[in-house]
Amino acid sequence: MRRGDIELEHASRSFSVRADRGRTLKELVFRRGSDGPPPVRALHDVSLRVGRGETVGLIGRNGAGKSSTLKVLAGIIPLQEGRAEAGGRVVSLLELGAGFGRDFSGRENIELNGALHGLRREEVAERMDAIIAFSELGEFIDVPVRTYSSGMFVRLGFAIAAHLDADVLLIDEVLAVGDEAFQRKCLRRISEQIAGGTTLVLVSHDATAIERVCERVVVLEAGEVAYDGPTADGLLFYHRLMGTPEGAPLDVRRPAGAEREVLEIELADGVGRPGTVFRPGDAVRVTLVLAARAGAPPRWLVLEVRDAEGRRVFRTAADPALVVAGGTVRFEIPRLALLGGDYDLVAGFAAPEADPDHYDRVQRFAVLREDGGEGLVDLRGAWSVADRAEAAS
Repeated sequence: MRRGDIELEHASRSFSVRADRGRTLKELVFRRGSDGPPPVRALHDVSLRVGRGETVGLIGRNGAGKSSTLKVLAGIIPLQEGRAEAGGRVVSLLELGAGFGRDFSGRENIELNGALHGLRREEVAERMDAIIAFSELGEFIDVPVRTYSSGMFVRLGFAIAAHLDADVLLIDEVLAVGDEAFQRKCLRRISEQIAGGTTLVLVSHDATAIERVCERVVVLEAGEVAYDGPTADGLLFYHRLMGTPEGAPLDVRRPAGAEREVLEIELADGVGRPGTVFRPGDAVRVTLVLAARAGAPPRWLVLEVRDAEGRRVFRTAADPALVVAGGTVRFEIPRLALLGGDYDLVAGFAAPEADPDHYDRVQRFAVLREDGGEGLVDLRGAWSVADRAEAAS
């Protein structure tokens, strides 16, 4: 099989959930006692092909078979029927601390994991400083990993996985444990590996992470493939399956009781499809649900865009007359003039010519990276050779 390719053909796997209680000699002889519930079907006749360099998100309900699929591809559990193959070096990050020697230090576990993935001692030594730097563990790299927190496990595990030159990278939800800054660094590293031809299969319940990383989505339901196609359509299919077709999170935070308040922010594309990932130049709709007490004094509705470091990129405000009674208002962006990166949209009320005392709501969104420009603002144009006469004038 070609390096980086993945194939599942008619893959099936079940697991027994019978309690393995100790039996007496009498029970064994006379076969008394219940055999317990029937096996649980994790995968049933799953066929899936992923080409080299593809990025695929696996989503579905709990128990749909997502983790079982990754473990089959990683060679951790065998199939009962069908075939599973992955070409080249397969690197998996499936469970916190999986494959670590608990009494070994972080440095010793780097050497162990490198050896398990076929690297020679000198190859591991060449990568050692980069792995330690990426993990940000500092002096704790020489401490036994049994003392690590869950976040430290993720840092070390991903740092190792990110420097093993994987042909196939399998990740199961564990990045959700890391803090926000480390998650962003991981996503940047994943994008570098994808650019180098690594095949990625990512399991996550975070629709934003799937949108940012994956060009294709596979929805599993009861161990079977329910959908396989483009990411945007796949996430909409999944939201309909889960009974949340609008794709927006349910907000259960109680209103703060202020005179005016922003209750919800929802982002959508130019035709109204909810989403949090856009391309430079896309049309974007921002819908805000507002609450206002009767007789509340006039206030400006302030909307700001901030970059990943919290710096203000853009600010606008709606006239108080537009929001005097609360309700729902919309801000239309005909062309999103931002370059690739992560951004926050924040909203709140303020007196005229003042900043809000606080912002009621924050909505994160991402802009896909494209060639032709760097920075924040999209001012990409066309280069050409100027005529000499024109230049002289």
